[in-house]
Amino acid sequence: MILRRAYFALLAAIAVLLYLPLFTAPSPPALPTDGDGHLFKIHKLMSNGWEPWIEDWYSGFPFLRFYPPLSYLIGAFLGLVLGSDIRGYAATLMLTSFVGAVALHYYLRRTGREPYVAPLVFLLFPWHLGVAYMEANFPRANSINLFPLFLLALLWAFEVRERYLVASAVAISVISLVHHSAMVPLVITGFVLFVEDFRRPRVLSNFFKVGGLVVALTAFWYVPFFMESKWLNFWNIYRHPWLFKGGSLSPSLFLEPAGISSIAIFLTFLLVAYFRGTLWRRTLGLAVLYLYLALGYYSPTPWIHSLPVLSMIPPYRWVDMINLLVPLIVADALTGVECRWKLVAGALATALLILGTLPYARSVPSYPQDLMEVAKFLREQPGDDWRFVVHPAVSPHSYLPVLTGKATLNGWYHEGDPAEEGHIRMWYLLSTGHDASLYLNSYAVKFLIASTNVTVGNYSKIVKIGRYWVYTGNVSFVEPVGAVLVGNFYDLPVDYAYFEDSSKLATIPPGAVGVVYAGNPSKEEESLLWDFLQRGGTVVWVPERGGCLFGVCGVMERIDGSSLSSKVFNVSVFAPFDYDGMPWYGPVFENVTSLLSVGNKSMIGVVKLGKGTLYLVGGNILYHSIYWDSKKEAELVFGLARIDGSLNYTLLSRSDGKYSLIVSPSKPMLIRVSESYYPHWEIRVNGELVEPIRDDRTGLTLITVSKASTVNAEFHDPFMRLRVYSAIGWAVVLAYVLLEFSWGRASRR
Repeated sequence: MILRRAYFALLAAIAVLLYLPLFTAPSPPALPTDGDGHLFKIHKLMSNGWEPWIEDWYSGFPFLRFYPPLSYLIGAFLGLVLGSDIRGYAATLMLTSFVGAVALHYYLRRTGREPYVAPLVFLLFPWHLGVAYMEANFPRANSINLFPLFLLALLWAFEVRERYLVASAVAISVISLVHHSAMVPLVITGFVLFVEDFRRPRVLSNFFKVGGLVVALTAFWYVPFFMESKWLNFWNIYRHPWLFKGGSLSPSLFLEPAGISSIAIFLTFLLVAYFRGTLWRRTLGLAVLYLYLALGYYSPTPWIHSLPVLSMIPPYRWVDMINLLVPLIVADALTGVECRWKLVAGALATALLILGTLPYARSVPSYPQDLMEVAKFLREQPGDDWRFVVHPAVSPHSYLPVLTGKATLNGWYHEGDPAEEGHIRMWYLLSTGHDASLYLNSYAVKFLIASTNVTVGNYSKIVKIGRYWVYTGNVSFVEPVGAVLVGNFYDLPVDYAYFEDSSKLATIPPGAVGVVYAGNPSKEEESLLWDFLQRGGTVVWVPERGGCLFGVCGVMERIDGSSLSSKVFNVSVFAPFDYDGMPWYGPVFENVTSLLSVGNKSMIGVVKLGKGTLYLVGGNILYHSIYWDSKKEAELVFGLARIDGSLNYTLLSRSDGKYSLIVSPSKPMLIRVSESYYPHWEIRVNGELVEPIRDDRTGLTLITVSKASTVNAEFHDPFMRLRVYSAIGWAVVLAYVLLEFSWGRASRR
């Protein structure tokens, strides 16, 4: 017993030493790669608790809705105890690595294998240390640390006694709430290693009990996760070549010190187990399978990653299981070996692993001084109806809200961003040197901070801080929308909202906004447009090919730019009508009042229909505008639909999940509030509940106001009660487990 306690003390000491550089890091630290993005979440929980909606990142988002919360909750609790977010971060890694090593020890003892050397190899194995320090993927590193707990939980699930079934459910629940995607390889591994046990009727019954308790304990997070899965932003890895290649395990990594030491340990103990006849071939088979899957782009069959599930998991993450499987092979190799040889093997393995990881050992530096100065500058700026954005976007920038007290459009981990598509378009424009000011304005970005060249549009350069230039612009948290695009989407350098679902038009007064329909509408859409026109609306139809709408037909003809004529428009705004040296074709119209003629037909015409006005724009002009990068053509088209008006507003208050403002429109209008649209926002205009609309171009919120109004909005998360029920369930279950496994009761048994 004393020897075992000393052994556990050794495991605890190693766990502490492994993450001591993080524990003693300056605050705030400059963590590598993903680190500061994860650290922000711990700090947010420490400061504000688990708010269902926060303003700090993106244009507002549901906090931890789609990213497993347990690592951050533990980190925040330990951070409060220890006095800083980085200490909570480090202490969580220390705790999970120690728990994992102890779980591996007990798993090996219960399966009759050597239980002392393998946990040391597990703790010191380079891969999970690389995840913790180099990638700095905090929840993933914690999940790897807890992999052995999953195997031990499966053994507990085979037991007859209820206390082991409850302990099994708690362990599985913990792992699934630390990192949900880790459950895929863990379930595969558990099934392969214990396939015979799963066939026993009693075990199957036990797993129904365990599974039911796991569902109950994790429902508070998984129920909203699955019920609102349409808001998930998982990337299909295989469809993005740069992402697929970057997320694959390059064979060159095996030539680095960590790779060499890992391979040396793997091959040495594999050979020992093989020649001693103690190798469990299933373990080897799983290791080979996961290594092959990890190669991804570099494997002979990269196409397999286009399959469901595989397409959502970055290939290199399959290597995470090697961190568990190699220690299992070590245990197999040393089972039944004399103690002195175990000591030799343990010393050799430890030395090899330390040599492999030493080249990566380095202290954690302080947060960059120029970013600290940028934070000081932003903190001193008045108002809270704006955001800032730092380009290019890297993880340290997502920690800036902690230092500034201001909201940023930066964030980290795209899964939770409900306006991601619009944000990606903005980042693309910034990264390619195009003018992104239209999106920056919509997202109320008052300060653009860039360390690379950007096209600033209507932003002015005001100061340089270290390597960063600071640009500023006049922005509004609330702004009028003059036109809506329906039908096919075009991203043009003109301000308009986009409706993916044209039925949204039925909720908007025609005098508040004009409509541009791109493409050829269906019968249902034609009915909606007709109703909009009959109510006095303005519709601009821009077909891409021939067709008819309300009895007006367009026919495809060659567009001769030299024959354009108009008494309304300056024809010089149009770019050449040719396509890669070939003629340009598009629809033209007859029997309409012509505003722009091409020969004896109309390329732009107008027809009065009831109380409304229908403009017809041919020539496939929206695509022509994009092809020739002709902003003036786009402005001409949307100018036909635009309903102009002025708007004043006063922001009364804004906090996580709430805002209140007074708006004064010159006429009824559709307004865009710079807050991400998401279900569960309750918005009242002058006390009357209104239904918000999503702008599918920016992902922001649209509402209609007809007069001077007070707008109050609050995010009501319908799943909040699940957290309360779950907390009660966790308290009861943990109390039961602690009571059943208490020291006194265990001694009596």
